[in-house]
Amino acid sequence: MAIYAPGKRDRHNRSKRGGKRKVLATLSLTAMVDMFTVLTVFLLQNYKATGEVLHIPKNVVLPTASEVKELTPAHVVTVSSDKVLLDDEIIIDFDKVKQQTDWLIQPLFKSLTDKIREDEIKYRADLKNKVKNVVYGKDKAAQNDEAKKFRRITVQADKNIDFLSIKKVMYTVTEAGGNEINFAVITKPRKKVEL
Repeated sequence: MAIYAPGKRDRHNRSKRGGKRKVLATLSLTAMVDMFTVLTVFLLQNYKATGEVLHIPKNVVLPTASEVKELTPAHVVTVSSDKVLLDDEIIIDFDKVKQQTDWLIQPLFKSLTDKIREDEIKYRADLKNKVKNVVYGKDKAAQNDEAKKFRRITVQADKNIDFLSIKKVMYTVTEAGGNEINFAVITKPRKKVEL
């Protein structure tokens, strides 16, 4: 379809002014901007940052659960059928954990205590700046949720691991200073209830 300059026209759609034809073509970018806005919002909603994505080793099959909450960034203790890891670092063989009679897993306790202590030192250094910002009104009051985030621990264990071994890991985590233990699971789709 041809683009014609605006103005008065005769019955053959020619300009009545005569002379040379002027053609003005302006592109409307509104539709393009709208499309990019919708695309950006869509991508942000689908790929929103929820912390770190958990790396699940090949030999760990997580259990399923229907009632779940979103995991927050934390240190990850992985219990597989052959080893126990802390943040992808091998701590101890699983056979040793299973055979020991003591509840405290010493290598895990030491590694986790060191990591929590390092995070607490970083937190206390940042706390000084946060307090200044709150006092001088530059920032809203720090949320209580952030207060002990360095003590959050996520346990991802194979679903075939015995409960006594998991209990040993949980006991070690609490003794090392972890106060919020979350378990990584695979979400099971909810069944629709028909009325």
